[in-house]
Amino acid sequence: MAAKSRKVFGTMLALCALAAVLAATQAARPASAATCPPPPTPLQPFTPWADNGQYVLTTGGSFEPGTPAWTLTGGAKVVNDNAPNRLDPPSHASALFMPSGSSATSACVTAPKIIGIVRFFAKNTGAPDAGLKVEILVKGKTYQAGTITGNSAWAPTKILPSSAPAYKGAVTYQVRLTVVGTDGAFTVDDTYFDPYKSG
Repeated sequence: MAAKSRKVFGTMLALCALAAVLAATQAARPASAATCPPPPTPLQPFTPWADNGQYVLTTGGSFEPGTPAWTLTGGAKVVNDNAPNRLDPPSHASALFMPSGSSATSACVTAPKIIGIVRFFAKNTGAPDAGLKVEILVKGKTYQAGTITGNSAWAPTKILPSSAPAYKGAVTYQVRLTVVGTDGAFTVDDTYFDPYKSG
């Protein structure tokens, strides 16, 4: 290879490497509060289960067509199904199916004074001893909110308080779900959180 060709080739490799680093940096950057929508109107979806706490729907948390998409990995996908949520319009007919090893991260929302309680509807369609790990992502940091096992029929999860500190001001908030254990599979719908820990 001529010296000039080697120099051009080397420059191209360096540019490709730089582009890869920039892309990775961009992907790792936490969501900005300026680009995340505010939370919707608080609701009380779990009053039939003696929980009068006010919750807001996580961005895209109904998994219906036209709502913001979650980031899905490992075969997680939206399917035709729906939780028994009395607040759902009759047109709702979608839920999120998560096979073993899959993960799902919500689109972001801007919320004030995060402490963070998560609660949603789920059913365990895989191994009974498999789990669904719940985490919240706030300001680029990850906080644990517990792991559920669930039943084979739709039901609300337990109330899942996270380990996040009491952030104040407009901060970004996301929910991440991950199936853990062998042969696990879950279907999830209507993912809510309570930013004020009122429940």
